[in-house]
Amino acid sequence: MVAHHEAIKALIYKTAWMLDEKYKNGRFSALEVTKYLSMVKYLAPHHALDVFRRVMYWHGAYGYTQECPLEMGLRGVMSYCIGAEGAANIQKIVIGRETLGRDWTRTR
Repeated sequence: MVAHHEAIKALIYKTAWMLDEKYKNGRFSALEVTKYLSMVKYLAPHHALDVFRRVMYWHGAYGYTQECPLEMGLRGVMSYCIGAEGAANIQKIVIGRETLGRDWTRTR
């Protein structure tokens, strides 16, 4: 879990740096930055969901009762995986489109 956390954190720092470079020096296009933003928005909530799942297992049945704060945290993280900030499938489409090009992602 720590290795995934550090990898995602490095991706977040790279994306922030790219955004700074875009506005300061015009080094990156908006679409290049968008691809990295979508990677972060896809990976971070899914990693958090995995962490919550594992921690809830450690707590046993208490972990998913409403008395346990983990239950509310899990619902919050699920909202990012399912709805807020764009669903995971939308982030995959953006990543694919910016990696492969718009011609590869058009429906035929």
